[in-house]
Amino acid sequence: MPYMAMSPDTVKWSVARPFTTEGTELTESVVIETNRLYSVGNFWGDDRAGRLFYDGDSGSPGYRHMTEGVMGEAHALAGLCVRIGDRLFAMGTNVEAAEWEAIAQVPRMPW
Repeated sequence: MPYMAMSPDTVKWSVARPFTTEGTELTESVVIETNRLYSVGNFWGDDRAGRLFYDGDSGSPGYRHMTEGVMGEAHALAGLCVRIGDRLFAMGTNVEAAEWEAIAQVPRMPW
């Protein structure tokens, strides 16, 4: 098995932070795009076809249900990315602390 150099700084900055960044950017993008969709207004109308489109029919979900689902899932995904990044960052910090603890316990040379 080849040796893989992975320092605490690598874990914290090269691995963890991209998760946090992506999660934040995803959240911002979802908010922007959802606001753009909502700004269009009631494009489906109030007639029967519009209501079926928006509310769904016979167990088929409509536009409203799908929009709410996308919003909830995108929010969950963004939060997951941020939490993964936070946990990876903490792992790097813990490894760093453990390394310093090990160094502190190395016997001192008498000279």
